[in-house]
Amino acid sequence: MSRVQLTFKRWLARRRTFEEPFEQLIRRRRQSVNTPFDKAELVCLDIETSSLDPKTTDMLSIGWVLIRNGMVELSTAQTYIVHTRNGVGDSASVHGLTDTIVGKGQVQRLVLDKVIEALTGRCLVVHHAGLDKDLLDRLCVEQYGEKLLVPVVDTLAIEHRRQTRRHHIDEHQSLRLADLRTAYNLPWYSAHNCLTDAIATAELLVAMVVTHGDLSKTPLADLY
Repeated sequence: MSRVQLTFKRWLARRRTFEEPFEQLIRRRRQSVNTPFDKAELVCLDIETSSLDPKTTDMLSIGWVLIRNGMVELSTAQTYIVHTRNGVGDSASVHGLTDTIVGKGQVQRLVLDKVIEALTGRCLVVHHAGLDKDLLDRLCVEQYGEKLLVPVVDTLAIEHRRQTRRHHIDEHQSLRLADLRTAYNLPWYSAHNCLTDAIATAELLVAMVVTHGDLSKTPLADLY
């Protein structure tokens, strides 16, 4: 969704009334696109799911951490197991979450409320927005009656655009999170833990800004 589309959809949404905390998400002014990276607040988030289809998958766990003042603030990290009655299916072999574990998780609505509170007035950061953002859109429609209308920074898309501008797309270079971290000289982390992946994405974004720009001069507009 373009910035113009997002602005228009939020304008339309403000003509309606929503349950809290979604109401505050819609009413709160967004950060200016001209806000420099070291003055912005971003929520780096990752979700583990029961499948790869955002139309039907269940959220099994979610984790996030904030970037503030151009730094990853580990003290802001939060993670939750989310209750589901549908079972994890074959996805357990990927993330290690079993039916027993998620059966004791938090109620989805309570977790989603916390996500909305964290995102109010901030940007969402994900690596490959397709699944996570589409899933959050679906859950927000189900719970609040509207998609998650927040600016999205996608670290995979940033790298793809950078290579495209250089007219040098290496078809053999993976844009997976772990491989991009290696390319930016970041340490290896084990994958498929939502909080670890959220922190890994946050560190990658900071590394990208530092490598190709300046923390105090790179505006949010350059990252969308």
